[in-house]
Amino acid sequence: MNYRRKKSRQDGVPISLASFIYPGLVVFAVSSLFFGLVAMISHPIISFFSSPKYEAKVVDYDLMESDTDEAKRAIVEFKDHKNQLIKKPLNYGSSHPVEIGEIITIGYEDGDQSVTNLSFGTQKLIVFIVSLFLFVLGLAMAWIILYSWGQDYSIIFRIGIGFVTYLVFPAAMLFFIGVMSWVIWEYFQGRRNDMPVWALGICSLFVTILIPAFFGYLKMLFTREKTVKKNSRFSTFKNRMRK
Repeated sequence: MNYRRKKSRQDGVPISLASFIYPGLVVFAVSSLFFGLVAMISHPIISFFSSPKYEAKVVDYDLMESDTDEAKRAIVEFKDHKNQLIKKPLNYGSSHPVEIGEIITIGYEDGDQSVTNLSFGTQKLIVFIVSLFLFVLGLAMAWIILYSWGQDYSIIFRIGIGFVTYLVFPAAMLFFIGVMSWVIWEYFQGRRNDMPVWALGICSLFVTILIPAFFGYLKMLFTREKTVKKNSRFSTFKNRMRK
């Protein structure tokens, strides 16, 4: 399609309207899908940054139905912007809920049936995952648009490869190291006595493997950068000597 388009320009033949219809439809479809998905999954980010924040105190629990374990949902008490005392449950339940009497930061808007615990690390993790997904989706959208218009899209691949190489892989390795180390710590603290010994052994094995693998991966990245720079300098010097 790109070859025909260039050939038509060189021959002086006017480009037909049909050559713009397909790229236009592709851009419209991809844009509609992209912004629709953004509107659907960006709610955690919007609520995290835009919801009114209050300091609330955990005063009670209520039970939630769960297939695996008894989940408790913390009930908090706080005063809104009208200085009215409000009592609402959190929007999640856990077998290890927030302790009664603890002060947490919450997000709440008038009419909400539950509140969001903004002090909870998982909420920040959800925001990070959604942001990561939107970034990847944005790269895919940019690639499709550039490809449909016959433009150079190599920059998208370079950004994507660099993003995966320098951020996703190290972050994933750190995440697994942290999670498995936390499980081992919880076991030796006596809070996970129901965990079988073989599961503890698997976690210990993976932590033992992942820690040196993580540092080895970082060393490989920085060593490769130095090698590339050294080779580029050598080639530049070699070209000057030839001249």
